[in-house]
Amino acid sequence: LAREQIREAGIESVLPVDDVYFTKTVKNVLIKPTHKLFVVEEGSTLVGYALIGVTTKVWNPTAYSIIHYFFVHPSVRNPYKADALFQACAQFSKEQGCKFMEIGVSLFNQDFTVAESYVDRASKFYEHKQCNYTGDNFVYNLEDGKWAA
Repeated sequence: LAREQIREAGIESVLPVDDVYFTKTVKNVLIKPTHKLFVVEEGSTLVGYALIGVTTKVWNPTAYSIIHYFFVHPSVRNPYKADALFQACAQFSKEQGCKFMEIGVSLFNQDFTVAESYVDRASKFYEHKQCNYTGDNFVYNLEDGKWAA
């Protein structure tokens, strides 16, 4: 599914999926009791996932969660599958004593510009879930040789 998410975003040539690295990273994350991977299946096929972790800000010990990845395959995408994933993340966060969930909606394409259709669709979903918009992410291409003055 990670490969499908990257394909949908159109960034395979910029950030291709490294299966060995991906598997190692997910395993390392999942051994932590503060992280959880939720999946959505249709029959025996994995069609969606959400990876969430609990953390704190550097300046305050209040626990909160971050949804690192959230994806439902386009062929089965519907509000019910996404709602179920979102509710599972919220429930886990509550059980971990979190005060809020932070969800980044950021995806760039091959020229490091926003993948607008993806970001718009995801933003609408989170707005529908009554999440508050709190800012933007920026990406700076360090390999193009252009430095800000």
